[in-house]
Amino acid sequence: MKRTRPTISARKRKADQTSTSEVGEAGGRGRRQRHKKVVREVGEEENRPEVEQQVQEDAIKAEKDARPAAQVEEDEAKPDGQAEEEARADVETEEEARTDAHTEAVELEAERHEEDAHTEVSVVRRGRGRGRQQRQRHDEVPVGLEDLRLLKDFGNHVAADIWNGRERQLLKIYNHSHYLKNWELPTTNRRFMDRVKASGLLPLAQITYLYCNKVLVSAFVERWHPETNSFHFGFGEMTITLEDVLGSQLRVAEASDVVSCGGVELHWLKNTFMNVGDAATDERVDYYARAFLLYLLGTTLFVDKTGIRVNVSYLALLSNLGQVRTYAWGVGALGFLYRQLGQASRSHVKQMGGYTTLLEAWIQEHFPMFQHAMNANYIEELPRAARWQSRWEAKSATTVRYHEMLDDVQASQVVFDPYRERRQVVADMALYTGCICCMVVVEPYQPDRVLRQFGLVQLVPGPPLAPLRGTRGSTSATYSVVYQYTDALWQNWRDHMLHEDKRVPVTPGIPWESHQDYLPWFRRVSHLKVARGRRDGHNTKSAEERTAKALVVVDNCLSGTHISPFEMKNTLREVQRILRGQDAAHLSTPGPSSSISFTRHSAQPIDLT
Repeated sequence: MKRTRPTISARKRKADQTSTSEVGEAGGRGRRQRHKKVVREVGEEENRPEVEQQVQEDAIKAEKDARPAAQVEEDEAKPDGQAEEEARADVETEEEARTDAHTEAVELEAERHEEDAHTEVSVVRRGRGRGRQQRQRHDEVPVGLEDLRLLKDFGNHVAADIWNGRERQLLKIYNHSHYLKNWELPTTNRRFMDRVKASGLLPLAQITYLYCNKVLVSAFVERWHPETNSFHFGFGEMTITLEDVLGSQLRVAEASDVVSCGGVELHWLKNTFMNVGDAATDERVDYYARAFLLYLLGTTLFVDKTGIRVNVSYLALLSNLGQVRTYAWGVGALGFLYRQLGQASRSHVKQMGGYTTLLEAWIQEHFPMFQHAMNANYIEELPRAARWQSRWEAKSATTVRYHEMLDDVQASQVVFDPYRERRQVVADMALYTGCICCMVVVEPYQPDRVLRQFGLVQLVPGPPLAPLRGTRGSTSATYSVVYQYTDALWQNWRDHMLHEDKRVPVTPGIPWESHQDYLPWFRRVSHLKVARGRRDGHNTKSAEERTAKALVVVDNCLSGTHISPFEMKNTLREVQRILRGQDAAHLSTPGPSSSISFTRHSAQPIDLT
């Protein structure tokens, strides 16, 4: 029979009843002292797993030592497993005490912040097995998460910490572009170069950004949710899709079985295989070509958080150099980046790998406010990521200003479908629905959550794919999810397409169009803001005051001797935001002034039509 766990108060009454004996009194005092110790430790420091484990061990030992001899004999006489089950129940009860103490500490900290942030939401984490509960204070504007059935692990998300006043430092983003420059290709060795070019991977060495804008990447990571594999904004969800990797000319084809092995150091690959002579045998040239391609993959598509290694399991895909071009490199890179984003969204993770060039290029394609200077040498035949130049962010920059920009971003400011001019019909493969695989990494791909990126009306999506098992804790070590995947699923992708009923084209001129039920649903299940203590962007100033402020912004811009198109674009967007009172991020159909679109072309003026 399953044993019911006693409550804290029940255990206290039991301790009082057994206090007639000296041992019973010692046991009762020991339990109360342990409870006080737990409360004190949780109040001083919330994240001390080693100490908590030691407290549990000490509690169990003290409990055993405090038992009377009669109780020991009784336990020994119990059937096998019953004593162990009761011991586990006692430990779980101690865990409940720890959880209650943790809750008290979090609530006290939230109350201290309440005077400065009237719209604050306090996220209260619960212990193992009890779920997580989110409590929203009475305020003028709800920030979402009324329903936790979608973002089940929001309590471990970095956005929850930020809202409660605990800013995270900038992520350490691993970028290996300098490694690429260190490998000097033997351009005079035609056999080597022919093999490398035939792989279709050489453009990666040409388009990978020299710098990584870690401020921008960190700000977008704060809006990534692995339950949906998408970024969450006030107007809904967006994500990097298969169409983005197709647009990057990373060919997508059939998957391949591979083995999982350890890693090899990048500098060892370079030092061992960089120089191949013209007189080398064909077999030796093949070895050197495989080594370079493995090095290329480890410094671009599959950058891991070691910063110095590449997984040698990718070598299995390079065994037949003639087939390298046919593999699903784009799909693999996307799945790998999904997993890296998911881990980086945890509140205690400080590093991130993956192909951040793909992420930065995606941001610039869809968010004109973050666009850098265009590459003057770009032509349509080049990978899409080559359109933009990389830019080094100032060391003093923080994500705070990006918090506000992304909190206030309006649907009309986003380019949902940047590829519509290059295609007549959405590539069928981009509407595949299921899981994508990169070696042992399997991640869900759900285009129904971002229909506007395919020129379709956004509907309320179905529930996200649930993992077979796993957890998403606050650290990399506690982040482990396993999804169901078979090669047949991907190889028969035509049998797993987005249903035709969900393919409703948007009204011309309204690329942000969504069903009337979508935004009310989204506001219940997601958080609309990240910046702590900020309201929903409503400006309480009068129309005259907003107009005067907008004119000041224009005057400041025109006072310069030279105005770049980039500065003019940002000025117009600032004026637009001021005149609207920062209110349009919550409108499903913005007004006529929202139809202004900015398209930058090389050697051409900005198009404001």
